[in-house]
Amino acid sequence: MPGVNNKARLPANPTLKEINWYKKQINWGELPPFYHLVASAVSECEGLLHHGFDNAVKRLLDKRNWNLELLGGYEDDSGIIHCDNKPQIALHQAFTDRGFELWAYPIAKGTKIDAYVKDNRFLEFRVWDPHTMKNLLRINQLHKFIAFYFERGDIADKALILHAHKVLHMTVTFLQKELNITSVAGVSIKDFYQLCEKDARACNDEVDLARIMLGEDLKRD
Repeated sequence: MPGVNNKARLPANPTLKEINWYKKQINWGELPPFYHLVASAVSECEGLLHHGFDNAVKRLLDKRNWNLELLGGYEDDSGIIHCDNKPQIALHQAFTDRGFELWAYPIAKGTKIDAYVKDNRFLEFRVWDPHTMKNLLRINQLHKFIAFYFERGDIADKALILHAHKVLHMTVTFLQKELNITSVAGVSIKDFYQLCEKDARACNDEVDLARIMLGEDLKRD
């Protein structure tokens, strides 16, 4: 087994599958439960744009739920919807007690809406239901996983965090092409990572200073 671990290499810009394989190689063929929890959540978020099952992102893109009258669109005789204008959406990134989340808010008369609204002439969706349309993605316990990485994580853990950031960036970029994204606010995965990194460095500096002071005290003794 040590020989296999020594041969394990993580490629540049790895896929999630490659990161998971590498994690197994350096962890005696196993994926630790905490790592597996986060990796599964990242995988689910990565599949939002590709899988056929219903999700909040696809509900936002469903033109049959767009207020075509307000957006200047129409449905032709073949049932095809034509609409050059796109609904306005404000995106907000947040770390909650559950993990990292990306939220969507529709805009009505310049104001973000966070309530159930139906058939309102100022809203660019026929129906806005925050219970099924607000939370676009969630990566469970990512905040704790990032903190864990700086305490005793490894290269695979860091690669998973970076891949989570990549998935978030891809999702936001996709939404910017498909909708009228007015803002992207809040604390991103990168922001939180850098904050934890700064705290970890400060803690290490304190430990180093304590060691130096202890060494000076021992010399005097």
